[in-house]
This record gives sequence, structure tokens and C-alpha cells, in this order.
Amino acid sequence: MSDHPEKALAIDKNGLSKSDQNGDVCGDAEAEFPYHWLALDVERDGFWGKVDHASRRVAEWFNPILVKEARQSLKSRQFIITFFLLLIASCFWTVFGVIVNAPNVYYVPTGDAMIYGYYFVLAIPLIGMVPLAAQRSLAAEIDEQTFEMLVITKLSSMRIVMGKLNSAMLQMLIYFAAIVPCLAFTYLLRGIDLLTITTLIVVIFFTALVVTAAALMMATLTEKRAGQTLALLATIFVVFIAEIWCAAFCLDAILRRGVDSEELVLTGLFVIVGLSCVALFVKVAASRIAPVTENRSTGLRYLMFLQQLIWAGSIGLIFLFLDGDEDLVSIGNLVIGTYWLLMGTFMLAESPELSPRVQRGLPSTFAGRAILTWFNPGPGTGFVYAVATGTAGITVMALLGMTAGGRSSSGQSLLFAMVMVGYLTGYLGIVRLLMIPLSRRLGRAFTLPVSILASVLLLSLLLPSVISVATTGSTGGSYAAIDTFNWAWTISEAMDRRFSPNLAVLILLVGGVIALLNLAFLFREFDYRRIAVPQRVLDDSAGE
Repeated sequence: MSDHPEKALAIDKNGLSKSDQNGDVCGDAEAEFPYHWLALDVERDGFWGKVDHASRRVAEWFNPILVKEARQSLKSRQFIITFFLLLIASCFWTVFGVIVNAPNVYYVPTGDAMIYGYYFVLAIPLIGMVPLAAQRSLAAEIDEQTFEMLVITKLSSMRIVMGKLNSAMLQMLIYFAAIVPCLAFTYLLRGIDLLTITTLIVVIFFTALVVTAAALMMATLTEKRAGQTLALLATIFVVFIAEIWCAAFCLDAILRRGVDSEELVLTGLFVIVGLSCVALFVKVAASRIAPVTENRSTGLRYLMFLQQLIWAGSIGLIFLFLDGDEDLVSIGNLVIGTYWLLMGTFMLAESPELSPRVQRGLPSTFAGRAILTWFNPGPGTGFVYAVATGTAGITVMALLGMTAGGRSSSGQSLLFAMVMVGYLTGYLGIVRLLMIPLSRRLGRAFTLPVSILASVLLLSLLLPSVISVATTGSTGGSYAAIDTFNWAWTISEAMDRRFSPNLAVLILLVGGVIALLNLAFLFREFDYRRIAVPQRVLDDSAGE
């Protein structure tokens, strides 16, 4: 095709070629296709033609969802308005800051004062606008019933979610490109170093990345309009919390006090923990939109275990090198116990039935079944996996606190670990025992175990007061054995080092009894064995 398609193809006013009017197009395979020349791709020769061909091949190599989302999002009204508002805000702050600091701006370092405004100009669109746009982009695929078209293609659920996430990251990079010259301007004004600017950019970027991944995950939690509205509200709440946390860390720890070894360690740990959260959120979103016949649980459980290792290692590093207080170990155990209580509750919503495709991937040897059975899908295996992994993590953290404390250790970390293990096994076991009969009538939506957990936690807070009022006529003013049901008060007492070892043992024993009751309902999930792959499936795989 020549550089001037209008010369190679005669077009009449209706957009049809003369050869098409004479019927030559249908009969001649080499005839030009009757498209208007403005709709045809221009084929160029020389250097720029090679660049055009190379860029086209690179675009075809990229994730198709990324290409589609990039083309749509960069042309959207939301992106255009946000981008130009960012440019206007950065220009306004530059002029306003120079005017306010004049004439000192010529003689006194003022870069540290100017960067405060540039932080807000960058953080608001990155942490606020990009996650909301990504959440609505994935939710719109479900609302407008266009998601089925993506599912029937060869694109996996992971590539679909990663395409959405990469499109959001592309928008972040464009926003960064617009504001980086302003950050360089603050460096030229003196008063701030490159390390501080780099740390600020890293914290903002990874905060926005974690929030965006969480927004994509929440977009896949439900397909109903009411559920999508709640997911959008939850996303707005997460964005609000992230904006506050990021502002507190960046403006106080980084800009006001400066960057030292402690801030660098905390920033590095935040990046590592943040990347693990991004991997978990993306995997959850991909599992939610994957076919129900696939194994959607094993990969998530591996990531959960990896997150616990990262969290325990981070707390251990801070405890050994930065802060040797046992309270830090107790806070780490509180996070681990809460984490596995939530993750175990979500795993209780899984179906106990395994599809043939999942059974083909089960471990075949005795050792494999003994070790890897707990990574298989199912509420029973999920319960044992959450309790066993959480107990192991809490125990290791408690031993770390006692070992590092040496003779000065008060034993607080061990008592707190006993309390957390007892609450984890007890509350998760109660939720599972209630989930077994209710799931037969209400189904296995993930909202059911979450609602049961919230109800149980609320009732446990009120139960000691109700019993005390019914028996004595007053709520009582001091902590007693009956108040062990009140998990909030008990945790506060255990962290304040005023907790009785006998009560800690009591909580641990009660949780163990509840866990033993749950073991009676686990045998059904142990009966699954690996099955052979049918010949037709092997033939289809060989044909592809």
C-alpha cells in the first residue's frame, strides 16, 4: 500500500470503490478492501516506518487489557480533568510559594517549606483518584455484563486483574512525570536532600499501589448493585485512612525529622510488606473472577504464609535493632492473631466439595498429603491451617520476646501469646460450628461467616456485663474471671502486664476444647485423593 491510499483506491462519495461497484472485490483476492482511506493504516517506508512497525509489535506483546485500559483511561474525562488540575495546582503552588517566601527565597533555603505543598498535589490524585478509577473500571465490567467476553478469551483471570493494575500504574507514572520537575525545583532551592525526596516518592507510590490493589479486590467481592455500592464506600474509607497515614508518616517522620537509619529501615519494611499485600489482593481478585472449577485457595494460602513470615521478620528486625520493648512483640502477636482470625473466617466460606480439576492436582504421596493437605480448598482444612499457622507464628514471636529480653523479661509476651492463641482457636472454632448448619440453608457466601464473627465478637463484649447485672445488680468495677469473654478488656489487661497467668491458661484451655470439637467435622475433607487426568483432557491439551 502506498503512502497515499486515495491514489491507490478510487473512492466515490458514498465511500465505495469503483472496483467494489463493478463486483471486482469479491472476485479478485488482491483487490483493495473497500474502506475509506482515512480509516486505513498508513504504511510508511524508511526509519519512521520501522519505528511504527516495532511499536505495533510491542503493543501486541503487552497485556491486551493493559492496552485497552490505557487507551480508554488516558482519553477519559476523569484523567484529563485530574491531570490538568494537578498541573494547575503545581503551578499555583510554585508561584504562591515563591511570592510568600520572597525575598528570602534568593538567600535562605526554602525547599523544605515548598515540598509540603507538592506532597499534597501529588498524594491526593495518586492515593485518592487512581484507586477509585481502578475500582470502577473493574466493577463496570461486571455491572455492564462485559466481563463474560473477557472470560471466554484465553486471558487468565490473573492477566485480567494485572492489566487493570498496570493501567493504574501507568496513570501514576504520568502524574509523577508532571510533578517531578517541581520536586527538582525544591532541591534547587536548598533545604532538602535527594534522599528525603526519593523516600517521599517511594512511600507515596507504594501506598497508592497497595490501595489500588485493595480497590481492585473489593470490586470483585460482589456482583450485585447494592454490594458494589458498599464496596465503593469501603474503597473511599480505605483511601481516606491511607491519605491520613501517608500524610502523618511523610510530613512528620520524613520531612519534619529528616531521613535517618530508622526511617530508612521502616520504609524498606513498608515496601516489602506492601508488596506482599499487593500480591495477596491481586490474587484474591483473580480468584474471585476465576471459574469455580479451578483451585482458588492454594495459592492464597501460600501467600498468607509468606505474609506471616515477612511480618514476623519485620517485627523481629525492629525488636532486635531498633526497639527492644516486649510491648512491640505483643503488638506483633496482636496483628498475627487478628490476621488469622479474619483469614480463617474467609476460608470458612469455601465449599467442602472439590471439582475433578482440583482433585487432579492433589498430592499423591503420603508425605505430600500429610504436609500439603492443609493447603487444599475447604473450610475444614482452612480452619486447621489458620489455627496451626497462627499458633506457630504467635509462639515464635513470644519466644523471641523472652529470649531477647533475657533475665529482664517479665513474661508478658508469653502470657499475651497464650491469650491470643486461645482467642484465635476459640472464636474461629465457634464461627465454624455455627457456620456448618447455617451454610446448608443460607449458602456459602463470604458475608455469612463475616457476619457470624461480628455477631460473636459483639456478644462476647456484652455477655460479662449482662451476667454481672443479672447476678449482682451491677456491672462491677474490676477485672474478674467472667470478663475473659470480653476480648477487648482482656487484651488491654494482658498488654498492661496486670494479667493473671491462671486466666491466660483458662483462655488457652477453652480455646483448645473448642478446637477439638471442630476436629470431629474434618474427616470428610480427608477422603479426597488424587485422580488421573482423563484422556480427552490430555488430547485437548496436546491439540493446543
